[in-house]
Amino acid sequence: MLTTDQKETILRKAGVTVPAFPFGASGDQQQQADARPIVKRALQADARPDPHDHWARTIDALFAEYSAARAARSLLESDLARRRDASSRST
Repeated sequence: MLTTDQKETILRKAGVTVPAFPFGASGDQQQQADARPIVKRALQADARPDPHDHWARTIDALFAEYSAARAARSLLESDLARRRDASSRST
């Protein structure tokens, strides 16, 4: 199975525009640096979206779309080649 980084590289090489990786403190690092009580942090952790997780899900969705389009194009090309071959045999 491909990693998210590998998927991003494949998409970039194929010319697909992908979102930039979100640099900066992750949710965990941000929580550790926060001085609020532990219970309050735990409750807010569920509500705070993780930009890295969102980025990974976006890359996964783009790669799934890219893979499906590539498979469809391959099937179409195969079908066209089969029809050309059948047409040339019948003449």
